[in-house]
Amino acid sequence: MSKSISEIKIEFEQAGEQQWEALCQEYETDSRTGVKNLTARYRKKQQALVQERERLEVMKTFERKYADYSFICGIDEAGRGPLAGPVVAGAVILPKDCEILYLNDSKNCLLQREKSCMMRLWRKRLQRQ
Repeated sequence: MSKSISEIKIEFEQAGEQQWEALCQEYETDSRTGVKNLTARYRKKQQALVQERERLEVMKTFERKYADYSFICGIDEAGRGPLAGPVVAGAVILPKDCEILYLNDSKNCLLQREKSCMMRLWRKRLQRQ
């Protein structure tokens, strides 16, 4: 007996991104609309991750240019500027070759994604001993 769509959905949710393509291939012959939608959704997620990693590689141009330096600090500010209201600034130094997906200027982040990035930054930052 074949798996229910709910079971297949759980299988995808519990799988790591490296397993998504194998699961998509396994279920691509399933004729049920729900399964076709699942495989399409996870293939779209895969493509989005590829594009995000390409975007991050472009951002790392500065890091590669100054690879001889021990530390490179990333800085961002948020607010309306000193004449229009308060400004908050932050800076972080991350380990070399650190990957934080969807890391972006705060003005270009969705609030939910910004909070997620902030937590990942906090966990991956270099800690002074």
